[in-house]
Amino acid sequence: MQIRDVKCYLLQGEPATRQESCGARGSIAPVPPGISGLLTHDQGFGAVDPEGFTFTGEEPEPTYRLMIRLVTDGELDAYANYATGYNPRELEWEAKAFLARYAHMLIGVDAFDREYIWQRFWMAQRFMYTGRGLLDTIDRMLWDLASRSARLPIYKLLGACRESVPAYCNVGGRTIDDLVAHAVKRVEEEGFIGCKDHSYRGVKDNGEMARKLRETLGDDILLFHDAVESYTVEEAIKIGRVLEKYHYRWIEEPLQDYDIMGLKKLCDALDLPVLTLEWIGAIGGQPYNTAPYLALQAADIVRQRGIGITGQVKQAQLAESFGVEVHGGDPQVILAIGNDPVFEAMGVLPRPPEEDLDCRGTVVVENGALSIAWSDRPAVEPDWDKMARSAVAVI
Repeated sequence: MQIRDVKCYLLQGEPATRQESCGARGSIAPVPPGISGLLTHDQGFGAVDPEGFTFTGEEPEPTYRLMIRLVTDGELDAYANYATGYNPRELEWEAKAFLARYAHMLIGVDAFDREYIWQRFWMAQRFMYTGRGLLDTIDRMLWDLASRSARLPIYKLLGACRESVPAYCNVGGRTIDDLVAHAVKRVEEEGFIGCKDHSYRGVKDNGEMARKLRETLGDDILLFHDAVESYTVEEAIKIGRVLEKYHYRWIEEPLQDYDIMGLKKLCDALDLPVLTLEWIGAIGGQPYNTAPYLALQAADIVRQRGIGITGQVKQAQLAESFGVEVHGGDPQVILAIGNDPVFEAMGVLPRPPEEDLDCRGTVVVENGALSIAWSDRPAVEPDWDKMARSAVAVI
């Protein structure tokens, strides 16, 4: 199925009122007790600060989105939303930039040659300074095309390993008691098998939090601690031993990812698994950044940040060869591999009615588990002629 052309559709969306708020993002402050020199997010997960600047637009404004379409010589095309914004002229020039810079790397290539395309756009990060977003978008749209063509969800195309995996939730709060109450509410009401805190309170208070969570939730609930780079090596060892006492499943991102020797020291010192490589991966280095950490035993669990579906599979298989788990991948990848043991759920996603299912599959999170509901029904394809008539511009 050869890619013959690339088209960009500038489409008008629903009006929206703009808002920017300091309270939703908080600020940066020393990690308690303030003697380590490290800085962290002062609010933490789920704790919104009512203070600070907030700007709200006077009225709703028109919004726009840019869709990229890879036109093939087959019955189906690949497509994906590429950018959104309030200024159609800026999006028009983003479309022109895509066509000028990248379309020639796709035209004439078989749309099923995903590895070839992945390798080309991997190197484009270096030679064209694209960042990871371009490769991620293109790889996912090609996997989506393969899914619609085969009438199978991606995890089946990859070779499914399982049909469901346990799911946990994230919890937070302005105080430790708020965080514990949030954990109780989510676990009991939404049925998750565990919860992960994002608490940056320092060793003493996070140790107290761990005790209260375990005492309140009981021994059967999985607990995870995500520190987001807020410890020194010595502090991470101290809190790690506390978390071991309360049977935590792992400590996540305790140090900066760049501190590979500190992470090795931490992994050597603790029985508690250390999960890392989230931030380095987010800026475009994975799957390949994973290799030296595994070789040096500086990671017990690897955060899944491989670029695109293709990159995530590469990273998972690399980790598997070292006997190491990964975590945080695309649901389709999670169900296709054997070493991503739990799913980090943002909320409950009930199974849709049977008549709404198609071959792409729909992510379901309910009863404490992730699954993908699907049928062999073909996906509804865009009416390109109708879209062209309604578009602000076709480029």
